[in-house]
Amino acid sequence: MVVLLAGLLFSCEEPQKADARLKVEATTDFVAQGKSELAAGRAAAAANEFKKAISATPEDVNLYLLLADAYRMAGNEAGATLTLKQAESVAGVQDPSIRRQRADLLLKMHQVKAAIAELTAMRDDDLLTDAEILDLCRLLAHRGRIDEAFKTLERIQLRSPDDVEAKTIEAEILFLKGDVLLAAKIMDRLLAQNPGLTSARMLRARYFLNEQQYDKAQQDMTMIDSKDSRRIDVVTLRARVLNELDRSDEAASLLEQIVEENPKDPDSLALLAETRLLQGKGGEAQVLVDKVLSMEPRWARALYVRGRAQEQQDRLEDALSDYQTALTADANFAPALKRVWRIHQRLGNKADAISALEALFAQNDISAEEKVALAKYYAETWANVERGQRLITEALKRDPKNAEYLAIKAKLAKGSALLNKKKGDGIQIIRGSRR
Repeated sequence: MVVLLAGLLFSCEEPQKADARLKVEATTDFVAQGKSELAAGRAAAAANEFKKAISATPEDVNLYLLLADAYRMAGNEAGATLTLKQAESVAGVQDPSIRRQRADLLLKMHQVKAAIAELTAMRDDDLLTDAEILDLCRLLAHRGRIDEAFKTLERIQLRSPDDVEAKTIEAEILFLKGDVLLAAKIMDRLLAQNPGLTSARMLRARYFLNEQQYDKAQQDMTMIDSKDSRRIDVVTLRARVLNELDRSDEAASLLEQIVEENPKDPDSLALLAETRLLQGKGGEAQVLVDKVLSMEPRWARALYVRGRAQEQQDRLEDALSDYQTALTADANFAPALKRVWRIHQRLGNKADAISALEALFAQNDISAEEKVALAKYYAETWANVERGQRLITEALKRDPKNAEYLAIKAKLAKGSALLNKKKGDGIQIIRGSRR
């Protein structure tokens, strides 16, 4: 009788185990096929495979993240967002690993505001590593949330006041705030004490690049520690500097190597496309742009390169459309803003040109030339005269006898006087009405 009962129990258990095994095997097959489709650039087909995997194993939250990524690569951000919400309901928001993956995916989808909200919630729950805290500080600062960035940075600096990576981020936040001299002092001191600090080298190189001091930027890039010289972010920054120095062949050589090692990295591919354009190889540039956009339909630099190609052919409206699409993906993408204001200037769209320049000013990614252009617009419109005066005073410190700068200063002074007079007249009227 016992043997009979055991046999019955065994016969009941075996089908359950078999079903579980088949479910795992099916899920594994679907995931493998989905990843293969993604590698081949067929995001929609990959999404179908991941949906099959979810049907087989709906409790596995990682499958939802794979599906969301496939939707993102297919350009279906609504589907990706909905799938992330489904992942939340399956895993629960308390799972730190899922929350990290969700924040990373939101950043890839250029939903920076949502990613920051996720990361700040994790910060408040003490779930971020120091590296993640520094990344959050940078995101906050680049979105103009300077005070919050400093407050977040204190989480590291209060317990590790000499942390060099935190000091580097502090300098970057100060740059974005506009405290350039203080930021430069911190950066110079860091590099004097730590010559091999790659993050500080790159920050200073980006600063020189923005200030159009390309030789100094290149000097910093050549001093980067050899152990970091092959990093993608290092190579791409060095290539940008070389392009500005009209050394595009050297930039192309660097980028070709990094693309060969990382054939799916969209930023390297897009920058190589830009370099090909500078080399006069428009056809090759277009092939690379198409490759990037097939993987990342809203990749800002690829859209920007396509806009540059349109602009080279004097198709300004088409170029403007591509630049604006790039800015829809990444509102702070400075290269596009730097082209947009110039096109609006050529088209006579004064208000739009001012808006683009003010966006560059807000994120402290504005060159000396662009500061003068903005001051000139303020002189013509008498909008934000006080800022215009500060900008032109800064320019005159560099070139005190520049006739154009002096003319702008005079116009701004006239505007300031008239605006102050109007304010004074307004006050007199108010006082008169009280008598």
